[in-house]
Amino acid sequence: MDNVAQIYQQRLEMMDDVNNGRVPKRVPILCSCSTWAYYYKGYKPLDGIMSEEVALEVSRAIYADFYWDVTEIDPIILHHPEIYELIGGGTFAFNQDGMPQTKPGAIQVMEADEYPELIADPYTYFLEKVLPRRFKLFSDEYDFEEKYARLLKYFSLQKEIGRKKMLHDKMAQEEFGLPNAVQGMLIAPVDYILDALRDFHGIMQDIKRRPEEVREAGMVLVDYCLTSVANLKPEKGKTVLIPMHLPTFISPKDFEKVYWPSYQALINALVARGFIVKCAFERKYEHLFDYLQELPKNKIVAVVEDDDIRLFKKKLGDRMAIQGGMPTQTLYYGTKEECLDLAKGLIDDLAPGGGYIFSTNRAMIAPTDGNPENLKAVNEFVREYGVYQ
Repeated sequence: MDNVAQIYQQRLEMMDDVNNGRVPKRVPILCSCSTWAYYYKGYKPLDGIMSEEVALEVSRAIYADFYWDVTEIDPIILHHPEIYELIGGGTFAFNQDGMPQTKPGAIQVMEADEYPELIADPYTYFLEKVLPRRFKLFSDEYDFEEKYARLLKYFSLQKEIGRKKMLHDKMAQEEFGLPNAVQGMLIAPVDYILDALRDFHGIMQDIKRRPEEVREAGMVLVDYCLTSVANLKPEKGKTVLIPMHLPTFISPKDFEKVYWPSYQALINALVARGFIVKCAFERKYEHLFDYLQELPKNKIVAVVEDDDIRLFKKKLGDRMAIQGGMPTQTLYYGTKEECLDLAKGLIDDLAPGGGYIFSTNRAMIAPTDGNPENLKAVNEFVREYGVYQ
């Protein structure tokens, strides 16, 4: 086994220890450098969409110039403007840098009174109602030959994007000994209703006016959401990721009524299949800590974004691993000394007992999500300081 392969295996062991509630040899340092990487190298994200060479150049630079133990969110962009042009619609528009942004009004393709149809047969509802409303390709606007030709190009492009992602992961592993912390991603059922069917205003009205239907639709969608990882087998040191969007905006009472039943069922199904689940608790979740206590012990990795991460550790650290801590704002606007002091405090307070992954509190997307000198300094510091004796 060569040195890089050995390092790769050691890092997988380290992540496996953290994910399962064991104390690793040291605190792992996780890379969430998304499109920030392009700006770091003087490019725009659009350059990476258009050129495989640029995407790989930028990725190599990020892994060569900064110390990491594991990647998670990388510079490879999965949303491609041409995809949405082929199918005639979607929820995204792209700015001049190539960044996807949600189009106003594009998400709400389901009417409030259509929950019974969704609950009765989700697949038929998606095929007959959702797809034609969202994508022109599934409406009567195109004839069969045009639809067929566009679908062939669509699947070809999706395959090409997948190939680019696999090429990136292979490069990260073989050249830098970096595993990817996430082997798959899926959406929680009620978040799917928010993100793909009703939009924020719609689902907030639904929670007040028809909570039972929202809850029931969520339960029906559990199996549908699980199809995203149906072909995966659990891998050592890796997780499946669930980004969570709605809970930060709703009360504990509404969370328990409409979101929790299907979310808990989804988590339990994943754990029963042998997965460790990484939950991205976006924004603040302190009002829901009591519910999170009920998640399976040592089967969850919590990505902490805006919550007090020390309070999170105190309340939930005996049940799940914790990831985050370094605010991107501080990493950009703070001095090197301020960033190093913050990193030291995080290791001192969060590392004891294991279960801590050092990373930024959110993905590095914009140019202002990190100063390269500060990022390099804190990563090197944590590499040396975060060793368990």
